[in-house]
Amino acid sequence: MQKWLKGIPFSHFITIEPTPSLPFKRDEVIARMRLLEFKLNKKYLKSSFSSWDDDNRFWMVGFCEGDGIAHQIHYHILLHSPSVLHKKTWYANVSADIQMGWMMMPSQNPYSGKMRKLCLNGERPLDCQKVESITASTVYCSKWMNRIDEGEDFFFTTPSNNKPAKVAA
Repeated sequence: MQKWLKGIPFSHFITIEPTPSLPFKRDEVIARMRLLEFKLNKKYLKSSFSSWDDDNRFWMVGFCEGDGIAHQIHYHILLHSPSVLHKKTWYANVSADIQMGWMMMPSQNPYSGKMRKLCLNGERPLDCQKVESITASTVYCSKWMNRIDEGEDFFFTTPSNNKPAKVAA
């Protein structure tokens, strides 16, 4: 898996910091990132982006790290950005779009049902930075793979658009 990931030109490395008192559930992280990914595609690409191949649109792969006991649960996400942006390129700031989108999106406490505050005491629950080394970023993100036998160590926010090949009958 790491060998395959090293061949993809990821643009951003995102860390969803651990929140020990109330960690984010995997499903909520996927749903929030899926929405942010959609907003990036909609903001910077033409309306037909959903039918484009993966190289020409934004997409993410994420990894869960930690066991919740000895190591706090948090997430690392790699963002692939297309090489060509079609709209609003004069003020393109993908990192800021992700940061602000995450902070503005409501989050519900899964136990009490009350709205969760994402920014306490000046802490930033999400860190987004440009990838400096694809190899280092992919190895760091996927370092916990296969430590947990559930097979839920990684996820894609949006399924691939590649259509399966037809098999002759």
